[in-house]
Amino acid sequence: MRSFLLFLHKYRAFLVFILLESAAFFLVVQNSNYNRVTFFNSTNYVVGSLLESANNINNYFSLTTTNQQLSKENALLRAKYLALLKKLGEDNSVDTISNFSFINSKIVNNNVYLLNNTLTINAGSNQGVQPGMGVIGNSGIVGKVKRAGKNYSTVVSVLDVDVKISAEIKNKINLCTVQWDGKSPEYAKVLYVPRHYNLAIGDTVTTSGFNAIYPSGITIGIISKLVLPEDASFFDIQIKLVNDFTNLSLVEVVLNKDLPQIDSLTQTVEE
Repeated sequence: MRSFLLFLHKYRAFLVFILLESAAFFLVVQNSNYNRVTFFNSTNYVVGSLLESANNINNYFSLTTTNQQLSKENALLRAKYLALLKKLGEDNSVDTISNFSFINSKIVNNNVYLLNNTLTINAGSNQGVQPGMGVIGNSGIVGKVKRAGKNYSTVVSVLDVDVKISAEIKNKINLCTVQWDGKSPEYAKVLYVPRHYNLAIGDTVTTSGFNAIYPSGITIGIISKLVLPEDASFFDIQIKLVNDFTNLSLVEVVLNKDLPQIDSLTQTVEE
């Protein structure tokens, strides 16, 4: 203890200088919008770079799993492409089939054990990412962009108890809601499905496309538990999420070319 006090006394001038500099820096950042935004972007870049480096080391030891995942996704995309060509009756390639395009990205940080989980991806405004855009991966939805820096973005995960997703049960129900219950990162709940529907374990739950964030038909999960109490108005439905959120690596940010126009019209109606 005596040595510690001697240390403080010896370097008291330097320590007071550091304390005053820190206080001055805090005041400069806190009282200026420009400085605050500059500080946020700089901090976001540094933290994002560090997280990306740590994640690269981790990914090095899981290259086999990642390659298998990419192979499955490529096979699925190829099958969907050929099925689309057959449906349209064309032998050549399709120039455009929707207003959606995708920005490739990689997860550099991921939380799964909180009640409000987020991810960090290595794509930002410089790559065309904007707040409000949907994020998908492993052929299922991942979340929605909350904040976009220049080269990194924060994504609100599907594993957030406050997030509700507009969904449908394939070939059976056109509109329902998916929400995580804060328990296992492997499962979520489907809400507000009336008891008169004929459902079964194994039914596929997909995006409805009604919110313009995700294309319709993107898989969310598969019904794994189906309970209907005698006095209940709605089913108690549990789905197994198609994405393994503990092992996500590559994702795509969904760009809807019509989203700005839709948002503008919605804001006009609300006003």
